[in-house]
Amino acid sequence: MNTPILKFYNDSGYEQALEFLKASDNHKVLRKVSFPNPRQINIPDQGGAAIYRGIYLDTETTGISHADDEVIQICLLPFIYTKRAVDNHVQIIGVYPPYIGFKEPSEPLTQEIIDLTGITMDMLKGQDLDIEKIETILEKADFVIAHNAAFDRPFTHGLTAKFAAKKWACSMSDIPWRELGFDSLKLTHLASALGFYFEPHQADKDCLAGLAILAQDYEDGESFFHKMIAAAEKDSITIRAEHAPFEAKDILKNRGYGWKDGSDGRVKGWEIAVSIDKAEEERAWLAAEVYKGKPKFSEKTENALTRFTAA
Repeated sequence: MNTPILKFYNDSGYEQALEFLKASDNHKVLRKVSFPNPRQINIPDQGGAAIYRGIYLDTETTGISHADDEVIQICLLPFIYTKRAVDNHVQIIGVYPPYIGFKEPSEPLTQEIIDLTGITMDMLKGQDLDIEKIETILEKADFVIAHNAAFDRPFTHGLTAKFAAKKWACSMSDIPWRELGFDSLKLTHLASALGFYFEPHQADKDCLAGLAILAQDYEDGESFFHKMIAAAEKDSITIRAEHAPFEAKDILKNRGYGWKDGSDGRVKGWEIAVSIDKAEEERAWLAAEVYKGKPKFSEKTENALTRFTAA
Protein backbone atom coordinates (compact mmCIF):
# COMPACT_ATOMS: atom_id res chain seq x y z
CA MET A 1 0.00 0.00 0.00
CA ASN A 2 1.04 3.59 -0.62
CA THR A 3 1.61 5.95 2.31
CA PRO A 4 -1.37 8.35 2.63
CA ILE A 5 -0.64 12.06 2.52
CA LEU A 6 -1.96 12.48 6.08
CA LYS A 7 -0.43 10.35 8.84
CA PHE A 8 -2.81 9.34 11.63
CA TYR A 9 0.01 8.19 13.90
CA ASN A 10 3.19 9.54 15.48
CA ASP A 11 6.46 7.57 15.13
CA SER A 12 8.63 10.36 16.51
CA GLY A 13 11.55 8.97 18.49
CA TYR A 14 10.87 5.35 17.58
CA GLU A 15 11.88 5.26 13.92
CA GLN A 16 14.89 2.97 14.41
CA ALA A 17 12.99 0.55 16.66
CA LEU A 18 10.18 0.36 14.12
CA GLU A 19 12.62 -0.49 11.32
CA PHE A 20 13.99 -3.39 13.40
CA LEU A 21 10.49 -4.72 14.10
CA LYS A 22 9.41 -4.40 10.46
CA ALA A 23 12.32 -6.65 9.48
CA SER A 24 11.05 -9.41 11.80
CA ASP A 25 8.61 -12.11 10.70
CA ASN A 26 7.69 -12.67 14.36
CA HIS A 27 6.33 -9.22 15.10
CA LYS A 28 3.61 -6.92 13.85
CA VAL A 29 3.61 -3.18 14.45
CA LEU A 30 0.31 -1.60 15.56
CA ARG A 31 0.29 2.19 15.80
CA LYS A 32 -2.10 4.08 18.07
CA VAL A 33 -4.40 6.30 16.04
CA SER A 34 -3.67 9.98 16.67
CA PHE A 35 -4.68 13.32 15.19
CA PRO A 36 -2.68 14.07 12.02
CA ASN A 37 0.23 16.49 12.32
CA PRO A 38 0.23 18.46 10.12
CA ARG A 39 -3.55 18.28 9.98
CA GLN A 40 -3.77 19.60 6.41
CA ILE A 41 -1.57 19.55 3.33
CA ASN A 42 -1.03 22.60 1.16
CA ILE A 43 -4.29 23.01 -0.78
CA PRO A 44 -2.71 24.86 -3.76
CA ASP A 45 -0.61 21.73 -4.40
CA GLN A 46 -3.76 19.85 -5.44
CA GLY A 47 -3.53 21.07 -9.01
CA GLY A 48 -6.97 22.60 -9.33
CA ALA A 49 -8.90 19.62 -7.96
CA ALA A 50 -12.33 20.47 -6.52
CA ILE A 51 -12.41 20.70 -2.73
CA TYR A 52 -15.24 19.18 -0.69
CA ARG A 53 -16.11 18.96 3.00
CA GLY A 54 -17.11 15.88 4.92
CA ILE A 55 -18.02 14.83 8.44
CA TYR A 56 -17.18 11.52 10.06
CA LEU A 57 -19.86 10.93 12.68
CA ASP A 58 -20.40 8.52 15.54
CA THR A 59 -23.05 8.26 18.23
CA GLU A 60 -23.25 6.46 21.54
CA THR A 61 -26.81 5.63 22.57
CA THR A 62 -28.85 4.09 25.37
CA GLY A 63 -29.65 1.08 23.17
CA ILE A 64 -30.30 -0.04 19.61
CA SER A 65 -33.96 0.94 19.15
CA HIS A 66 -34.40 4.04 17.02
CA ALA A 67 -37.93 4.38 18.40
CA ASP A 68 -37.19 4.06 22.12
CA ASP A 69 -33.50 4.80 22.78
CA GLU A 70 -31.61 8.10 22.91
CA VAL A 71 -28.28 9.62 21.87
CA ILE A 72 -26.00 10.20 24.87
CA GLN A 73 -22.84 11.20 22.98
CA ILE A 74 -22.14 12.42 19.47
CA CYS A 75 -18.96 13.32 17.63
CA LEU A 76 -18.71 15.21 14.35
CA LEU A 77 -15.20 15.14 12.91
CA PRO A 78 -14.90 17.63 10.01
CA PHE A 79 -12.45 17.02 7.18
CA ILE A 80 -11.79 18.16 3.63
CA TYR A 81 -11.10 16.11 0.53
CA THR A 82 -10.36 16.70 -3.12
CA LYS A 83 -11.71 15.17 -6.30
CA ARG A 84 -9.81 15.46 -9.59
CA ALA A 85 -11.98 16.08 -12.64
CA VAL A 86 -9.62 14.20 -14.96
CA ASP A 87 -9.97 10.81 -13.25
CA ASN A 88 -12.34 11.36 -10.27
CA HIS A 89 -9.49 10.49 -7.89
CA VAL A 90 -10.57 11.29 -4.32
CA GLN A 91 -8.32 11.80 -1.29
CA ILE A 92 -8.53 13.27 2.21
CA ILE A 93 -6.26 16.29 2.61
CA GLY A 94 -7.22 17.84 5.95
CA VAL A 95 -8.81 17.07 9.31
CA TYR A 96 -10.14 19.57 11.85
CA PRO A 97 -10.96 19.49 15.58
CA PRO A 98 -14.18 17.59 16.31
CA TYR A 99 -17.36 18.62 18.05
CA ILE A 100 -18.02 16.22 20.94
CA GLY A 101 -21.26 16.55 22.85
CA PHE A 102 -23.01 14.68 25.65
CA LYS A 103 -26.71 14.52 26.50
CA GLU A 104 -28.40 13.41 29.70
CA PRO A 105 -30.96 10.68 28.90
CA SER A 106 -34.50 10.60 30.25
CA GLU A 107 -33.84 7.27 31.98
CA PRO A 108 -30.76 5.94 33.83
CA LEU A 109 -28.20 4.04 31.74
CA THR A 110 -28.16 0.27 31.97
CA GLN A 111 -25.03 -1.35 33.31
CA GLU A 112 -24.50 -2.91 29.87
CA ILE A 113 -24.25 0.53 28.22
CA ILE A 114 -21.98 1.83 30.98
CA ASP A 115 -19.65 -1.14 30.54
CA LEU A 116 -19.70 -0.85 26.74
CA THR A 117 -19.11 2.89 26.41
CA GLY A 118 -17.42 3.87 29.67
CA ILE A 119 -20.02 6.66 29.95
CA THR A 120 -21.73 7.09 33.34
CA MET A 121 -24.73 9.05 34.52
CA ASP A 122 -22.40 11.35 36.46
CA MET A 123 -20.72 12.29 33.16
CA LEU A 124 -24.11 13.06 31.59
CA LYS A 125 -25.86 14.90 34.42
CA GLY A 126 -27.01 18.32 33.21
CA GLN A 127 -25.43 17.83 29.76
CA ASP A 128 -27.13 18.71 26.47
CA LEU A 129 -26.09 18.88 22.84
CA ASP A 130 -25.28 22.19 21.15
CA ILE A 131 -27.70 21.79 18.24
CA GLU A 132 -26.84 25.21 16.82
CA LYS A 133 -23.16 24.26 16.60
CA ILE A 134 -24.02 20.87 15.10
CA GLU A 135 -26.14 22.56 12.43
CA THR A 136 -23.35 25.05 11.66
CA ILE A 137 -20.89 22.20 11.07
CA LEU A 138 -23.45 20.30 8.99
CA GLU A 139 -24.20 23.30 6.79
CA LYS A 140 -20.75 23.13 5.18
CA ALA A 141 -20.66 19.35 4.66
CA ASP A 142 -21.11 17.58 1.32
CA PHE A 143 -21.16 14.09 2.90
CA VAL A 144 -21.79 12.64 6.36
CA ILE A 145 -20.04 9.32 6.99
CA ALA A 146 -20.53 6.74 9.73
CA HIS A 147 -19.42 3.17 10.33
CA ASN A 148 -22.81 1.46 10.16
CA ALA A 149 -24.75 4.49 8.97
CA ALA A 150 -27.96 2.43 9.11
CA PHE A 151 -27.62 2.62 12.90
CA ASP A 152 -26.39 6.20 13.32
CA ARG A 153 -28.40 8.09 10.70
CA PRO A 154 -31.92 7.44 12.09
CA PHE A 155 -30.76 8.51 15.56
CA THR A 156 -29.44 11.83 14.19
CA HIS A 157 -32.76 12.63 12.51
CA GLY A 158 -34.23 12.97 15.99
CA LEU A 159 -31.70 15.69 16.83
CA THR A 160 -32.14 18.04 13.87
CA ALA A 161 -33.85 17.80 10.49
CA LYS A 162 -30.65 19.05 8.82
CA PHE A 163 -29.17 15.54 9.04
CA ALA A 164 -31.96 14.29 6.74
CA ALA A 165 -31.00 16.83 4.07
CA LYS A 166 -27.42 15.56 3.75
CA LYS A 167 -25.88 12.86 1.62
CA TRP A 168 -24.64 9.90 3.66
CA ALA A 169 -22.01 7.23 3.12
CA CYS A 170 -21.14 4.18 5.20
CA SER A 171 -17.55 3.09 5.82
CA MET A 172 -18.84 -0.39 6.66
CA SER A 173 -21.28 -1.21 3.85
CA ASP A 174 -20.11 1.08 1.02
CA ILE A 175 -16.75 -0.71 0.81
CA PRO A 176 -16.57 -4.43 -0.19
CA TRP A 177 -14.23 -5.27 2.70
CA ARG A 178 -14.58 -9.06 2.41
CA GLU A 179 -13.95 -8.99 -1.34
CA LEU A 180 -10.80 -6.99 -0.59
CA GLY A 181 -9.52 -9.69 1.76
CA PHE A 182 -10.62 -8.45 5.20
CA ASP A 183 -12.10 -10.96 7.64
CA SER A 184 -14.34 -8.62 9.62
CA LEU A 185 -16.32 -5.41 9.16
CA LYS A 186 -15.74 -4.25 12.75
CA LEU A 187 -13.84 -1.00 13.06
CA THR A 188 -11.37 -2.46 15.57
CA HIS A 189 -10.59 -5.41 13.29
CA LEU A 190 -10.17 -3.24 10.19
CA ALA A 191 -7.85 -0.94 12.11
CA SER A 192 -5.74 -3.87 13.30
CA ALA A 193 -5.51 -5.31 9.80
CA LEU A 194 -4.21 -1.95 8.58
CA GLY A 195 -1.70 -1.55 11.42
CA PHE A 196 -3.64 0.58 13.93
CA TYR A 197 -5.31 0.32 17.31
CA PHE A 198 -7.55 2.64 19.32
CA GLU A 199 -9.96 2.70 22.27
CA PRO A 200 -13.37 1.73 20.84
CA HIS A 201 -16.90 2.82 21.82
CA GLN A 202 -15.81 6.39 22.49
CA ALA A 203 -17.36 8.52 19.77
CA ASP A 204 -14.38 10.79 19.13
CA LYS A 205 -11.87 7.94 19.01
CA ASP A 206 -14.16 5.87 16.76
CA CYS A 207 -14.41 8.80 14.33
CA LEU A 208 -10.67 9.40 14.16
CA ALA A 209 -9.99 5.68 13.69
CA GLY A 210 -12.64 5.46 10.97
CA LEU A 211 -11.10 8.34 9.06
CA ALA A 212 -7.59 6.91 9.50
CA ILE A 213 -8.79 3.64 7.96
CA LEU A 214 -10.45 5.41 5.03
CA ALA A 215 -7.29 7.42 4.33
CA GLN A 216 -5.25 4.27 3.68
CA ASP A 217 -4.66 3.02 0.15
CA TYR A 218 -5.58 -0.46 -1.01
CA GLU A 219 -3.05 -2.42 -3.07
CA ASP A 220 -4.63 -1.13 -6.32
CA GLY A 221 -3.57 2.42 -5.38
CA GLU A 222 -7.09 3.64 -4.55
CA SER A 223 -7.83 4.78 -1.02
CA PHE A 224 -10.70 3.16 0.85
CA PHE A 225 -12.22 6.62 1.03
CA HIS A 226 -12.18 6.80 -2.78
CA LYS A 227 -13.92 3.43 -3.01
CA MET A 228 -16.57 4.44 -0.47
CA ILE A 229 -17.44 7.78 -2.09
CA ALA A 230 -17.58 6.20 -5.55
CA ALA A 231 -20.09 3.63 -4.26
CA ALA A 232 -22.11 6.13 -2.22
CA GLU A 233 -22.63 8.42 -5.21
CA LYS A 234 -24.35 5.63 -7.15
CA ASP A 235 -27.97 4.56 -6.74
CA SER A 236 -28.39 1.37 -4.74
CA ILE A 237 -30.96 -1.29 -3.93
CA THR A 238 -31.91 -1.77 -0.27
CA ILE A 239 -33.03 -5.34 0.29
CA ARG A 240 -34.91 -6.39 3.42
CA ALA A 241 -34.99 -10.11 4.14
CA GLU A 242 -38.39 -10.70 5.75
CA HIS A 243 -39.38 -13.76 7.80
CA ALA A 244 -35.84 -15.11 7.60
CA PRO A 245 -35.23 -18.26 9.66
CA PHE A 246 -33.84 -17.52 13.12
CA GLU A 247 -30.86 -19.79 12.50
CA ALA A 248 -29.83 -17.55 9.56
CA LYS A 249 -29.16 -14.49 11.76
CA ASP A 250 -25.43 -15.11 12.09
CA ILE A 251 -24.73 -15.51 8.38
CA LEU A 252 -26.85 -12.42 7.68
CA LYS A 253 -24.92 -10.38 10.26
CA ASN A 254 -21.60 -11.64 8.93
CA ARG A 255 -22.59 -10.56 5.42
CA GLY A 256 -23.33 -7.02 6.64
CA TYR A 257 -27.11 -7.14 7.16
CA GLY A 258 -28.59 -5.04 9.96
CA TRP A 259 -31.78 -5.82 11.89
CA LYS A 260 -34.82 -3.59 11.30
CA ASP A 261 -37.49 -3.91 13.99
CA GLY A 262 -40.46 -2.74 11.91
CA SER A 263 -40.70 0.66 13.61
CA ASP A 264 -40.60 2.21 10.14
CA GLY A 265 -44.02 0.71 9.36
CA ARG A 266 -42.65 -2.07 7.18
CA VAL A 267 -42.29 -5.78 7.88
CA LYS A 268 -39.35 -6.34 10.22
CA GLY A 269 -36.32 -8.14 8.86
CA TRP A 270 -32.63 -8.06 8.00
CA GLU A 271 -31.56 -5.27 5.65
CA ILE A 272 -28.60 -4.44 3.43
CA ALA A 273 -27.88 -1.82 0.75
CA VAL A 274 -26.05 -3.01 -2.37
CA SER A 275 -25.15 -1.35 -5.65
CA ILE A 276 -27.59 -1.93 -8.49
CA ASP A 277 -25.08 -4.08 -10.36
CA LYS A 278 -24.75 -6.34 -7.26
CA ALA A 279 -28.47 -6.67 -6.55
CA GLU A 280 -29.08 -9.83 -8.59
CA GLU A 281 -26.13 -11.54 -6.93
CA GLU A 282 -27.55 -10.63 -3.50
CA ARG A 283 -31.01 -11.93 -4.39
CA ALA A 284 -29.48 -15.22 -5.49
CA TRP A 285 -27.46 -15.48 -2.27
CA LEU A 286 -30.56 -14.91 -0.14
CA ALA A 287 -32.51 -17.52 -2.07
CA ALA A 288 -29.77 -20.14 -1.76
CA GLU A 289 -28.29 -19.49 1.70
CA VAL A 290 -31.14 -18.05 3.76
CA TYR A 291 -34.45 -19.11 2.26
CA LYS A 292 -33.30 -22.34 0.59
CA GLY A 293 -35.08 -21.54 -2.64
CA LYS A 294 -38.15 -19.67 -1.30
CA PRO A 295 -37.07 -16.04 -0.91
CA LYS A 296 -39.22 -13.51 0.98
CA PHE A 297 -37.76 -10.05 0.71
CA SER A 298 -38.71 -6.50 -0.25
CA GLU A 299 -36.51 -3.91 -1.90
CA LYS A 300 -36.35 -0.25 -2.85
CA THR A 301 -34.05 1.95 -4.93
CA GLU A 302 -32.17 4.62 -2.98
CA ASN A 303 -29.40 7.21 -3.25
CA ALA A 304 -27.06 9.01 -0.86
CA LEU A 305 -29.84 11.35 0.29
CA THR A 306 -32.29 8.58 1.20
CA ARG A 307 -30.05 5.61 2.04
CA PHE A 308 -29.78 4.42 5.67
CA THR A 309 -32.94 6.22 6.83
CA ALA A 310 -35.45 4.44 9.02
CA ALA A 311 -38.28 5.07 6.55
